[in-house]
Amino acid sequence: MPAVIPIGPYHPALKEPEFFKLVVEGEEIVDAEIRIGYNHRSIEYTAERLTFEQITFLVERICGICSNIHPLCYVQAVESIADVEPPERALYIRTIIEELERIHSHLLWLGVGGHILGFDTLLMWSWKYREFVLDIFESVCGNRQHYAMMRIGGVRRDLKPEDVQKIKKTMDDMEGMIKKLIDFAYENRVLRRRLE
Repeated sequence: MPAVIPIGPYHPALKEPEFFKLVVEGEEIVDAEIRIGYNHRSIEYTAERLTFEQITFLVERICGICSNIHPLCYVQAVESIADVEPPERALYIRTIIEELERIHSHLLWLGVGGHILGFDTLLMWSWKYREFVLDIFESVCGNRQHYAMMRIGGVRRDLKPEDVQKIKKTMDDMEGMIKKLIDFAYENRVLRRRLE
């Protein structure tokens, strides 16, 4: 007989307020209803009193983990409305920053997932590798979080040749590290048993 397990909207394993209504039969999840959107911080109301440039910094603070995607979406929306075309180099820099953020975010959540499953070795190693990406942000942007790189019509900072070299070297080095980490997780019998 199916049972319903509600999780959230506030729960120690959730980093943001979300609601998951899981329908389970024994240990198997057979259905799920997910409701996102419990996260209201008066962003729209606060933005009404700010300039277009100031709003970029406000939306950057919606999330400390993914602090680039929100200002990127915002500046793209303003550019679309105002018919502004950023320079090609700015588009490349935006993509680089966003991809670096995606890597750091995936490593962060891989660690959190490992921790929730009781596999803290995965947490420690993935967060160690994440530090290399945060070091790049600190070098390029001056901050490890809230990079302040997006602006309407382009980016706030250019990438210097030494920044590009550091990014390439770090990504080359991390490719092997992450492969080793994934292999380690896949080969771990205890983790495999829990997931299966």
